[in-house]
Amino acid sequence: MGSWSPGAVLELYRALLRAGRHLQYTDRNYYRRAVAREFRRCQALTVPEDKEEALKRGQFFLNSRLGGLM
Repeated sequence: MGSWSPGAVLELYRALLRAGRHLQYTDRNYYRRAVAREFRRCQALTVPEDKEEALKRGQFFLNSRLGGLM
């Protein structure tokens, strides 16, 4: 995933939800709601730099095995 685009955001969202299926020690429903809540919060971002930063934060969370949740 490169720079911010609607497709990149959707791909990250789906990847985070797929990764959440394998959680063992965290409530999966809570995780799904938390991901959706964060994406809704970032939906209102208008500055391109803020959008890029939010996308990078999500990618880091995914690449770090959900921030240590897995």
